[in-house]
Amino acid sequence: MSIHQTTAFDATDLGPAAVPRSRSYRLLAEAIDQDFQIQVALPLRPLEPGQRVAVVYVLDGNHSFAMAAQMARSLQGGPFPLPPTLVVGVGYHFERPEDLARWGLLRVRDFTPCTDPLFESQHQGGPGTTGGAAAFLDFLETELKPFLADRFPVDPDDQTLVGASLGGLFALWTLFTAPAAFHRYVAISPAIYWGERALFHGEAARAAKGDDLPARLFLAAGGLEEAHDARQRFVSNLYELHARLAARAYPSLEMTLRIFEGENHMSVFPAAFTRGLGAVFGGYPDMHDWSRALRA
Repeated sequence: MSIHQTTAFDATDLGPAAVPRSRSYRLLAEAIDQDFQIQVALPLRPLEPGQRVAVVYVLDGNHSFAMAAQMARSLQGGPFPLPPTLVVGVGYHFERPEDLARWGLLRVRDFTPCTDPLFESQHQGGPGTTGGAAAFLDFLETELKPFLADRFPVDPDDQTLVGASLGGLFALWTLFTAPAAFHRYVAISPAIYWGERALFHGEAARAAKGDDLPARLFLAAGGLEEAHDARQRFVSNLYELHARLAARAYPSLEMTLRIFEGENHMSVFPAAFTRGLGAVFGGYPDMHDWSRALRA
């Protein structure tokens, strides 16, 4: 047979691929006047009658949901299993494929707690709306959570927030502003540089209250990210934040920091997501500990 010859196959085009046992919704955030795409992946195994499940909210759902859902399901299979978990991707609904180009500016609007001088200067005369984190958190708390609770057997006392880059910034800002909103936080490559490192002021304000910080927190970045941009300093900013939080000695804060060598800003998410869920759920020990356990 010639390598140029075409062979007929008995195949049927079934359309776009989809994540099994999942649902997708269009939900209007009234306070923001924005249509969100909410994607929900259910646990693969049937639930017991009356069973409640943990919820993992993944920001940037337009590109992270399918990957996060499948990885979370893999973790639910062991060897140190995640409990049955509802994975919720929070993204934007777009009527036309070309509208996806707006995604970048929308996430800047919703994930940032304040303005950023450099960003604003680069968007003079154009769409540069920033500082909408408070409105976005209000949407999560007063609209999205009740929407999910009305449809799924969620555990209101077991909620996890996962964000990367500006989403990681939002996760940390939420931790310092409204720590009770979630019980676990996974901040991957958080954009601590935003607003001349305004997040550190938020951390100091939280510490000044003298309250405890009851949460499980996983901080991560790729080892190559420090060289990504001289201003952004993803790795050293993260080390500084970790040191500040450690010095506070919050009795109820359980914190893990992990730098993934050889990973950059775009490649670090898969490893950080799985290790992050393992860390905040307490069931995914260090690989060296795992090796010792297997040899025992």
